[in-house]
Amino acid sequence: MLSIIKTATKESLFYKLPTLVGEIAIQCGVLSFLLYGTEMVREKNLAIYENTGSWFLLVVSCILTAWILGIKVSERGRSAVNIANRAILSAALTFILYNGLMAIIYELVLQGKLLGLQALLTGFLYVVWVLLVRALIGLYRRKGANNYTVVLVGSEPNMQQVCQFLTGSYTDKGYKVLGMFTDKPWEIPAGVFCLGNPEDALPYIDKHRDLVKEVFCSLNPATETEFVNRLVSTCESHMVRFTYVPGMEGYPKRKMNISQLGSVNVISLHEEPLNTPLAKLLKRSADVFFSGLFLITLFPLIWLICAIGIKLSSPGPVFFKQKRTGYEGKEFWCYKFRSMHQSADADTKQAVKGDSRVFRFGEFLRKSSIDELPQFINVFRGDMSIIGPRPHMVHHTDIYSELIGDYMIRHLAKPGITGWAQVNGCRGETKELSEMKDRVEKDIWYIEHWSVELDVSIFFTTIWQLLRHDDQKAY
Repeated sequence: MLSIIKTATKESLFYKLPTLVGEIAIQCGVLSFLLYGTEMVREKNLAIYENTGSWFLLVVSCILTAWILGIKVSERGRSAVNIANRAILSAALTFILYNGLMAIIYELVLQGKLLGLQALLTGFLYVVWVLLVRALIGLYRRKGANNYTVVLVGSEPNMQQVCQFLTGSYTDKGYKVLGMFTDKPWEIPAGVFCLGNPEDALPYIDKHRDLVKEVFCSLNPATETEFVNRLVSTCESHMVRFTYVPGMEGYPKRKMNISQLGSVNVISLHEEPLNTPLAKLLKRSADVFFSGLFLITLFPLIWLICAIGIKLSSPGPVFFKQKRTGYEGKEFWCYKFRSMHQSADADTKQAVKGDSRVFRFGEFLRKSSIDELPQFINVFRGDMSIIGPRPHMVHHTDIYSELIGDYMIRHLAKPGITGWAQVNGCRGETKELSEMKDRVEKDIWYIEHWSVELDVSIFFTTIWQLLRHDDQKAY
């Protein structure tokens, strides 16, 4: 198969290098502001920060981060959300590298408030910067520059949809359709040139090998075996990317995963980026580290305050535990700070607005989401993750698994304290079945699109929403 793909040599010079320079400028600007625009830096630390070596380490940290993560701002297949997520991850890694090196080399005593402000400012400015660069690149490409030229072979319905994407919503990504090869020219979408019959694609690619970067083919290889093989061979010999567009009418329109059973290509309906050893190691390591850190630092004080408030408000235990459905459908005990008076329907009835079971201090716990913090115990034990689909009561799992066909798919990932559905407004009471369906769809989307950047984005979005305190369903 093709191992070398033609790439635009100017990408690094005109897109990646300016992005890196901007990130270095942001890091230096934020540090300068903290040093000279605030009085947060201790006098002893100020001399260390002003050292030339400190600024050198900052620049090195930015370059190392770019080398480790790469700069993806100009990649055509990435969404703005993905680009923003990577910016947050890039800012976080630079932050860790720089402050870690400063603590090791200069024995710098780190200041919590200073570090927090540094992280927030650099993260925010990184996102603004990369989205600005992305927008400028999109504007540049819409004007016809930096094109990624493709040809289409076949005019089946699936190819027509691909054509509409490439000539419509994907124009800011720089795709330019040179034309379509088909023996049914009446099926060609408006505005797309007919370049001839499918057989004409072979000499066209030979002649325009320096122009064509990718070929999309929707012809059925089972009936057009000889021609498709020749087309693939021609593309590979000229280092042109070949993409097969299969007919998937009738199947769910979602991100799928192609693998092999022996020599047979098979397609699974769900891509599970979390279901790899490396992904599991990364996610579990982060869960253990952050949950353990929280449990031995802030949690004891929070527990003491909550215990006093709960005991003064309602007789009964401080913790409330409930059987919930977890990873791969296994049940586990989920912990919370008790926010309701004890009742017989606690395991079957959702909390509703103005619920009489919620006592006054419990109302505060629920609105602030502090009642969920004991779930860090579940995270440390391995029942849950910090980020993932919210665990539901076993009773609700029994009900909704019968009403929603793909409901159980959400259990292909460990349940989380917060998740993609929650930061997108799907939390609290589900009065209508459509509300639960919407939550399930977002949970499945998270499972199919998981990445470290996405988890970081969900985490910071959750913090932001808690600080804003504007969730109308927090009751």
